[in-house]
Amino acid sequence: MCSDPKRARPRAQHRRHSHGRRSRRTIGFVTPFILALIAAVLLGLALSVLRARPRSPINRWFAAYTTAMAGWTGALACLHFGFDAERSARAVFASASFIPGAFLAFTRVYPTPSPWPPIMVTRLGLTIGAIFAGLSLFTPLLVYDAVLTPQGFSRKSGPLYPLFAAYFLMAWISALGVFIAKWRRARGHERAQLQYLGIGLIVSGAGGITSNLLVPLFLGIATYVWLGPFFILPLVALVGHAIIRHRLLDLRPVIHRGVAHGAVTGLVAAVALTIVRLLPATSNQTISVQLELSVVALVVLLMASAPAQRVFARVLDPYLYRGALDHGSALSHSTRRLSRLMQPDQVASELQSILTAAFVPESYVMVARSGPGGEFRRLSATDDRLEDLLLHSPEVQRLAERQPCPSVICTSIPVDDPVTATTYAKLRDAGLEIVLVLGRRDEILGLVGLGPRRSGDAYFERDLALLETLADLASIAIQNALLYSQRVQMLEYSERLLESLDAAVVAVDVQARITSFNRAAGRLLGLNDADRGAPLTVLPSEIAWALTFALTDVWRARELEATVEHPARGVVPVMVSTAVLRDDQRRIAGALVVVTDLSAIKELERNQRRVERLATMARFYTGIAHEIRSPLASISNFISMLPDRFDDPEYRDTATRLLPLEVSRIARLADRLRLMAPSEGAKLTTVDLGGLLADIVAIHAASAKAQGVEIVLKRPARVPRIRGDQGQLIQLFVNLLNNAIEAMPDGGVVEIELGHRQGPTGAAVIVRIVDEGVGIDPGIRQHLFQPFFTTKVSGTGLGLSICREIADFHRADLRLIPRPGVKGTIAEIEFPIREEEIVSLKPDLPLTRSLAPPGD
Repeated sequence: MCSDPKRARPRAQHRRHSHGRRSRRTIGFVTPFILALIAAVLLGLALSVLRARPRSPINRWFAAYTTAMAGWTGALACLHFGFDAERSARAVFASASFIPGAFLAFTRVYPTPSPWPPIMVTRLGLTIGAIFAGLSLFTPLLVYDAVLTPQGFSRKSGPLYPLFAAYFLMAWISALGVFIAKWRRARGHERAQLQYLGIGLIVSGAGGITSNLLVPLFLGIATYVWLGPFFILPLVALVGHAIIRHRLLDLRPVIHRGVAHGAVTGLVAAVALTIVRLLPATSNQTISVQLELSVVALVVLLMASAPAQRVFARVLDPYLYRGALDHGSALSHSTRRLSRLMQPDQVASELQSILTAAFVPESYVMVARSGPGGEFRRLSATDDRLEDLLLHSPEVQRLAERQPCPSVICTSIPVDDPVTATTYAKLRDAGLEIVLVLGRRDEILGLVGLGPRRSGDAYFERDLALLETLADLASIAIQNALLYSQRVQMLEYSERLLESLDAAVVAVDVQARITSFNRAAGRLLGLNDADRGAPLTVLPSEIAWALTFALTDVWRARELEATVEHPARGVVPVMVSTAVLRDDQRRIAGALVVVTDLSAIKELERNQRRVERLATMARFYTGIAHEIRSPLASISNFISMLPDRFDDPEYRDTATRLLPLEVSRIARLADRLRLMAPSEGAKLTTVDLGGLLADIVAIHAASAKAQGVEIVLKRPARVPRIRGDQGQLIQLFVNLLNNAIEAMPDGGVVEIELGHRQGPTGAAVIVRIVDEGVGIDPGIRQHLFQPFFTTKVSGTGLGLSICREIADFHRADLRLIPRPGVKGTIAEIEFPIREEEIVSLKPDLPLTRSLAPPGD
């Protein structure tokens, strides 16, 4: 069945007009209620702020500002409820007159008083506002002929309306400028409060001024003045957020979970009802009412459902600092986080994170000792006043000392002891409700203070039990942290000490792997970071041998002189000392070697010897000059008498007999001068000591035998060659051989032993000249190598000093050792050789074993 289009069109138009009228009626009906609700909220906010701190100028002026806005909004609500339009309009202007003055006074004192604007300016603004309020109430100079029509509100502006608008704008802009200047200077928590409050004030002021002041002023239209209070809603929302999250104006509201859920449910229901009333109307009034009730019931059921509750728990509860605390899960999580090895600052950070996440306190402070038995220091604090209280208050210190370690102090619990009660009150006044005493074995290690919970809840019995467990865990963690910090400081001190040493220090583990070394080791031994964990083969052989013997506990070097090869400096003289590292069970855990560079010392020794030699030469030449003058004087006398007594036989006989003697004396003095020739000009060549010694023995054996001394040479078949000056070596060995022969006036045997050995300091060729003489008096042994020291009647005292000079030139070690158990002396010269110069030796040569150092 088809409908008539001409009849259907009027019905559709009727429904559209009906829906439009219903929507306007709905808006017109809802507006005064919303305005009244906004006025009530503003008035309640003003009373709450004033009650929080009634003597604070900040709270007073903010309450005055919100009260003026509440009066303005309430007057607009009365106007739209249908009360006397003229009186309601006058009340609107009277309330609005106080808004800019109160706003200017509030910005002057918040958050701290400022010198501008002066107090006289704020008083002038309030006075002008009071004058405009009186004029608006009792005269038509601001507004008149106010009426409320079906199309909206209309009025006429009086002659003073432009002045009122100018006053309002100037005062509001001045206050806003002061507010922005303070916001730019503020930091941290204070800046966050100013930011939220400033955004709300700017939005509410700009919107209200536009709809209620500028539009009527320039367009003459007052129909939309009811929109002005709606711009206050962002201010209310942001101020509420700043109060809940940032404690704006020192307000600490306690919003119960049920109240918050009910408010959200009511808001959602109001929005749903508004949407339903804006939908197309139905002709049946009963069905419309049932639909609205069904919508409300549905919203209530949905908000009470499990998904909605989960949303509340995830979004609303954390926003309000609420939520069910799972004590078991919190304890398990805290145990894992506090059981790690950390520094004290890290422990404080972890503990603050745990406690603030579990209880959300308004304030937090922690102080701890800087070390075992040390002074307390701040680790974390949200307020410096709390830190000063825990660090410097003797009452708090005495209270903590009376508590067991660890323990929990709840300042909200009443106590009978008046001293304790006074201390509790002092802690509460400072903003601390809980104090954790951290300690071990009756020693206080730290104090932790917690303020009241932001949710407004108390610390219940289960919360205190969790805090006691956390205090125990934190005490263990802070004790371990202090010990760990002390150990780290000791290690850092040791590392700095090692780095400051000029000596190279290398440590190895029991597997002979390098574990650490200092910078000096890198410079001297050529080590770098890549060598950590490397085997001993990266070290010079002398150092590697010393560490190997130390790890096996066979032998330990003690100030042993050796040489190492340096890539840039060549052969470097060093002194090596090793030490064995042991664990708690006295088992070998590693070894340590200290290698001291002797280059500077050796250079000083060479310089000292050079100076001594120059001094010796000066004395020697003085003596030579004195001694050569006598034969020269005799020769000169004979020559001067030659012309007169040439034919005298007696003169000729005397000259023939004495002149050769004097010339011989001069020749002997020349030989002594030749012995003092410097060694620096010598040329190094490869020398076979076996052949050299055989030649020396062959030359001197006959003369020695004439004195009753037999020379015996013992040498292996093959001996490594050395680098040296052959002439100086001959002089060295001949001098030592002559000393040995002269030490045996009754005859005997002189043994010359030649051998080679491989020791921890490297390879060496050793020559020993062993005599059977009377030996060396221990009292003069330390003077043997001093120039001009001699025990011979006709000696010069230069023989051994020249031998030492030659030995030092060849980097050899010359020692005079008494023969153990029998008479005689051993003159031992040890020549170091490089590994590439070593010639293979027979492993069973007895001489090689006989050349081991005494005591080996």
